[in-house]
Amino acid sequence: MENEKNDKDKKINELERQMKDQSKKVASLKHKEQVEKSKNARLMEEARKREDNLSENSQQAKDTLRQKVERIEELEEALRESVQINAEREMVLAQEESARSLQEKQMEELLGAMEKVKQELESMRAKLASTQQSLCEKEAHLSTLRAERRKHLEEVLEMKQEALLAAISEKDANIALLELSSSKKKKTQDEVALLKREKDRLVQQLKQQTQNRMKLMADNYEDDHLKTAPDHANHKPSPDQMVPPLLALSQNRSKLKLYIAHLTDLCHDRDPSILSQLTPPSHYHHSNPEDWEEELQKMSVEQLEWELEVCEKESGELQEYANSVLQQIADYCPDILEQVVNALEESC
Repeated sequence: MENEKNDKDKKINELERQMKDQSKKVASLKHKEQVEKSKNARLMEEARKREDNLSENSQQAKDTLRQKVERIEELEEALRESVQINAEREMVLAQEESARSLQEKQMEELLGAMEKVKQELESMRAKLASTQQSLCEKEAHLSTLRAERRKHLEEVLEMKQEALLAAISEKDANIALLELSSSKKKKTQDEVALLKREKDRLVQQLKQQTQNRMKLMADNYEDDHLKTAPDHANHKPSPDQMVPPLLALSQNRSKLKLYIAHLTDLCHDRDPSILSQLTPPSHYHHSNPEDWEEELQKMSVEQLEWELEVCEKESGELQEYANSVLQQIADYCPDILEQVVNALEESC
């Protein structure tokens, strides 16, 4: 019994030992399995990382390759543009060279034409000098003819005025004789009316001749003024050239004032109301200072131009006023026209 018990104990111990060995083996296997799992996990992680690295490197390689391709395309495009620019530049240079050659040729032609024009200009200058000399001679002759013509016109106007005055006097005498005859025949009255109409017509003619003579005086001044004017519009006259026409204009203005004074005196002697509706210009009673001519010599061109404008304006206003006075005389007392003519001759 004890042997069996011992055998059983031995078996139990053996089984326990085997169990322990098995447990150790199982633990060892589990440990190995755990190690293997860790190793496999690490290997898997490394493989995954390696795969990621390979994928990243592949993407980088693709990007690098794509960038290189793009760079190559850019360089090719730049090369094509450079070639095109060089070709265009060569074409432009060729055109510029052609244009320069053409311009040089045109310049030579222009220089030749300028030389020809210069020669023609010299010839024209010589002709112009000759023409100017001839023109001066003709102008001098023309001035002489104008002076003679003015003189003849004045003589003709004076003769016409004298003839008209004589005719008016004759008509007045005939009218007076017929009126003194105290005849009331219709024929006599018709003759008187006819003579009066003829006298009125002669008075109008005398008035027209008087105005023509006054206009001739103004035209004479304008001709003298134009002769002293500069030949070219863009040439500004010197003060010495402007003083003589200014003095002549002032003298003409003084003559007009004297003539108006004679006419005014005649009207006042006959009937003061004749000129009651007329007012002389504001400057009519004004006169230049005694040292006015000396002051003119000291004035600048601008001041002389202003004085000339004032004199011309005042002369025009005086001329208009004289015409108005003459019209009043012709309308209200035509019988004193002979005295008007005498006043005109005195003012001349």
